[in-house]
Amino acid sequence: MDIQFPQILFQIINFGVVAGALTYFLYTPVKKVLDDRSKKVEEGQKAAEASIAEKRQIDELRKKIIKDAEKEAAKLLEEATQAATARKKELMAKAKEEATANAAAEQQNKMDEVAALKQTIKSQYADAVVAAVEKIGMSIDKKVQTQIIDSELDQLLQRIA
Repeated sequence: MDIQFPQILFQIINFGVVAGALTYFLYTPVKKVLDDRSKKVEEGQKAAEASIAEKRQIDELRKKIIKDAEKEAAKLLEEATQAATARKKELMAKAKEEATANAAAEQQNKMDEVAALKQTIKSQYADAVVAAVEKIGMSIDKKVQTQIIDSELDQLLQRIA
């Protein structure tokens, strides 16, 4: 058992060549693949974090838009309610005016009818009195006759009313 230096030297060179070949052909490509993979994972994580942050912003924006829409809807509802209330008051006032005008017109019609009826009664009463006085054969002054008829007719109409 001797130590053979050429054999040891050959083994050292052989080990160096195998170690160099493994490093060049296996370790470097595997390391490169692993580095690329870790970069892709980091990029994916960053993209996921950015996506999550963007989703949060979108959710906040959506909530803000919904809140603004609800405020706008409440405002529109309030305006519509006020407009409806104003329209209701306007229609009620118009209806009240029409009712008052109709009532006044009806009252005026009744008063006109009563006046016409009074005039008719007065005329018929005066004719009846004149006919009765002529049948009796009495002669009364026309002025006195008109005063008597008017006073009697007024009393009669007061009793009726």
